[in-house]
Amino acid sequence: AVVSRRVRDSTIKLESTAENVDTLMYYAIIISVICLVVLLLIIFLRSRIGLMVTLFKEAGFMVMRMIIILFTPIVLALFIMAWAALWSFVSAYVYTSGTPTELLFTREYNMDVPESMANITMVYFKDHDYINYVWLYHLFGLYWGTEFFLACHEMAIAGAFVQFYWTRDKRKVHFPVVRGIWWVFRYHLGTVAFGSCIIAIIQLIRTILAYIQNKTKDSQSEIVKYLLMCLQCCLWCFEKVMKFINRNAYIYTAFKGSNFCSSCKKVFGLLLSNVVRVGVINCVGAFILFIGKFLVCLITGVLGYFMLKDNSELYYWAIPVLLAAIFAFAVAHTFFSVYEIGIDTIFICFAEDETINDGTPGREYYMSKNLMEWVDNSGEALKNLKRKKKQQKAQAKAAKSGGEVEMTEK
Repeated sequence: AVVSRRVRDSTIKLESTAENVDTLMYYAIIISVICLVVLLLIIFLRSRIGLMVTLFKEAGFMVMRMIIILFTPIVLALFIMAWAALWSFVSAYVYTSGTPTELLFTREYNMDVPESMANITMVYFKDHDYINYVWLYHLFGLYWGTEFFLACHEMAIAGAFVQFYWTRDKRKVHFPVVRGIWWVFRYHLGTVAFGSCIIAIIQLIRTILAYIQNKTKDSQSEIVKYLLMCLQCCLWCFEKVMKFINRNAYIYTAFKGSNFCSSCKKVFGLLLSNVVRVGVINCVGAFILFIGKFLVCLITGVLGYFMLKDNSELYYWAIPVLLAAIFAFAVAHTFFSVYEIGIDTIFICFAEDETINDGTPGREYYMSKNLMEWVDNSGEALKNLKRKKKQQKAQAKAAKSGGEVEMTEK
């Protein structure tokens, strides 16, 4: 019996090892294909990455000056979980609401005894006629509340970044994250609520359309199915476009203080005048951020592999490694979103700075030297900046020497 058990255990271990090797081979193939695609994209986009790298450097510099901003996604997650818990609690009340209705029926306990008949009364809750509208209203509240918290987070981060950009002496910026949050709740709650309401309405329409598709999937013709799928796809694209416009409108509102509609109009014109840069930054930037997330996921998977491969109690370690890698990707996506918003904010500020200033005395750029290299008249602007710094140093030196002479005379 002992020998047979050992043989069985050895057989199971060999089978699990073979399955792990096969799964690892599939992982290696997928990673190799992704790496090949990444390499080809880097080769073709190498001339377009310069501005993106500069924006990443600027965002990294600002994040290091306000490291607490990296913890804002945790606060956001707590708020969303609390909102989801409240929504679930109210959903239980909505689900159990209704009109108590009696249901009478007779039950026979013994077929041989005629007196064994008994009348039974049961009570059930009949849904109101308007319950579907209540569920739609409640679902809209879930969408609106979630988008509201996400929009508050985006505008607060944008507010922190714009304080650094539009301040010439970065040492004078104090508590930018706290001030960004304060600006949102003191001045821009209406803008955030209106923008998030638009997204929530689109999401509710998509939900209603999906419900109609599910209920009529067996009775539809192929043409109707195709039209509904096209409509769902168009709504999904429209939602993505509106989220893009909303984010940039929040950024513009953060440093201009304008209302939502004015910000949408101004930022749309700003993006339209820089359409090539916007396309490159969104494509290349999203690609670079994906590489970062993928590297975090890959490192987590490799560490999990070395930690679990020698565990004798675990036969099939490929699934735990995959789950850990997926969780790492989700966490990386959450924290990289701060960099994403920061890069978008710096670019919008850069485009606005380039529009309203030209680098001449009195209209100096707020951007850094690295960003100034991507301006058309960067040479002249850098010369004016150097000349201004020399004048400031000369004035400071003269003031210092004048103070020393005055102290000597006294």
